[in-house]
Amino acid sequence: MTSSTTDDRAGAPDGPERLAPLRALVVTPTGTLGGSETWLLDLLRTSRARLRPEVWMLEDGPLRAALEADGVPVTVLPTGPRARDLALRNLDLGHRLRDSDAEVLLANGVKAAAAVVPAARAVGVPVVWAKHDFSWDRELAPRLGRMSDAVLATSASVAAATRRSDATIVPPPRPPAPASRAEAAAYWAEHGVDHGVASSEGPVLAVLGRLVGYKGVDTAIEALADDAARAWRLVVVGPDDPSEPGERARLEALALRHGVADRVQLSGPVPDAGRHLAAFDAVAVLTRGDGDRFGREGYSLVALEALGAGVPLVGATGNPEVERMARAAGRVVPVSDPRAVAHALADLQDPEAREACGRAGRAVLADHPDASACAERAVQLLAHVARRPGAGLVGPPMSVLTCFRNEAGHVDEVVGAVVAQLGPDDEYLLLDDRSTDATGAELAAWAARDDRIRLLEGPGVNLSVARNTGFAEARHPRVACTDAGCAPGPQWLTGLRAAFAEPDPVDLVVGVYDVDGGDPVRDAARVALFPSIEEARRPGALTRLAGRVSGRSFSARRLDGRSMACAVPAWEVAGGFDARLRSSEDAVFGDAVLASGGRSALALDARVTWAQTGDLADMARMYAKYGEWGGRAGSWQLVSRDLVRASAYAVGPLLLATGGVRTRAAVLAGAAGYLALPALRARDVDVVPGTWVRVPVVVALKDVAKAAGCLRGLLGRATGDAGG
Repeated sequence: MTSSTTDDRAGAPDGPERLAPLRALVVTPTGTLGGSETWLLDLLRTSRARLRPEVWMLEDGPLRAALEADGVPVTVLPTGPRARDLALRNLDLGHRLRDSDAEVLLANGVKAAAAVVPAARAVGVPVVWAKHDFSWDRELAPRLGRMSDAVLATSASVAAATRRSDATIVPPPRPPAPASRAEAAAYWAEHGVDHGVASSEGPVLAVLGRLVGYKGVDTAIEALADDAARAWRLVVVGPDDPSEPGERARLEALALRHGVADRVQLSGPVPDAGRHLAAFDAVAVLTRGDGDRFGREGYSLVALEALGAGVPLVGATGNPEVERMARAAGRVVPVSDPRAVAHALADLQDPEAREACGRAGRAVLADHPDASACAERAVQLLAHVARRPGAGLVGPPMSVLTCFRNEAGHVDEVVGAVVAQLGPDDEYLLLDDRSTDATGAELAAWAARDDRIRLLEGPGVNLSVARNTGFAEARHPRVACTDAGCAPGPQWLTGLRAAFAEPDPVDLVVGVYDVDGGDPVRDAARVALFPSIEEARRPGALTRLAGRVSGRSFSARRLDGRSMACAVPAWEVAGGFDARLRSSEDAVFGDAVLASGGRSALALDARVTWAQTGDLADMARMYAKYGEWGGRAGSWQLVSRDLVRASAYAVGPLLLATGGVRTRAAVLAGAAGYLALPALRARDVDVVPGTWVRVPVVVALKDVAKAAGCLRGLLGRATGDAGG
């Protein structure tokens, strides 16, 4: 193990590169500035370094001006509420998505999800549904949850109807510091709200929100008519809602009928209202369910703002997060119960009771995540779903490992590509695994020029043992690997390292590979035997089906040693690479990491090009070796596909020879379906003449060779034969 003191790194970067930001498309249903729209604005404003957003709005309104002021491109696509309107919009959005460069789609709310999730699924654009409330839980939530790639919900109770155990919970962020009571009172007076606020006329209750029936404003008005709340006044802040144009008139008539009109003010919308709640003596969130489709608060931003302002919260049952906050810092009341609200207000008429609630509310809010933490959670999910973990981030220092054995003449291509991507604090471990050619000398020449390179002597056993040697020697807690036969792309190391900069990083990063071509055999193998990076960016229905049947797809759960990175503690817990295996050790190692509790992510930026063989005999030997050592490892994921394919090759010809018309048609249709994706690729990908006729040949060669090798490996495993 040697390291040169000569440093020949002219032009080396000052530090690791930042991974390119994520191109995110947002579909949002309304133009109002309600809770979900405020959440969206906070997310986009806090994530400028990580996202390049574009927003499609299904209704115009003040949100558009706020987005455009932030420099976000906006397209308004007016969409009605009926099922027919949403179906037509799905068709339109499908065409728009095909033409867009979006890497991930965020459907902000249930209407947005209904309008775009089916289209995104058909086109292959990865989609995350941001679920904010309980709307349409029975009819739509399970279906939309199943069709979405991921669900992001404001609370566990909001996520429950999607039936997704893997939903990511991101609440609205902790609101900014509130104005003082005196500042807030002056602010309300400037906006025409002086109905007893911060005066000696009595305590004031505030209700904030759109004027719709299920918000429970009528419950607050009726509570004021109860003797227990005679001292209180009510200020209602919020816009009229187009869906209920007569609600304001109904509430005004209700106040007149109960004789409290002189103590009720319907102020209309007031900008930045939530930051000025300290002028009030209590805030009520009394939302009730409106049948099975609307109502109930998913996670009330107003409730959070009340806690931040030190104002007691009166919260109605049926709104889980509101109940939780009101129980700690106010009063919980039965839903639609004016008398209970009145008695809660009577309790809160005592200044000492209000002060105690204020202290409790501030304590609860102190542990609540801020805008930055909430945005980090949301963007990490978007980047994971887009298969670009760490998008927009700079990753930590890394150890890079490449193992060589008799690779003279190929060293410079691999090492030169990696060295060009190293940061000043990285190290590059070059392991010579007992080469008998000039590989050692070529590696030593690189080490003499760059002190970030360390030479390691391998044990000469197999690649598993060589990699374990490198991991054990790594100075950094994360190790990136590529094989000697691969040429790393210019963003390879950046794509791997950035994933570890996420706020909750995974343990294993699975990179991707392309294969070279140039002759009919290699081009046929390229389109038929290997997954496609471009298809992984937008996996359509055929790609997903082919991946499940044949394994020809990139997956975070399927490690390939050509491009990968792993945290050293996860390598240790998994027991390292299985030293008994001479092939398939990477897939088995990935399974071990996941089985031991580790988490993985697929990184499409971490791309290498692998130099495949163009000789059919060599190809058959390679796949037989893969199959044998998958069988010896006893990996069900590897063995099951090989045995199923072997059965198909054995049974298919028999059915063609002896079956009836329908049986023969089914067999031929199955074979055509199996070859459908390679056929489409051969049509669309630039390949040399003669490629297509060789596609069935290489597919059959691979399947038969792997199956034969797998059976040999299973036999060796059963008999205890260690293999050659």
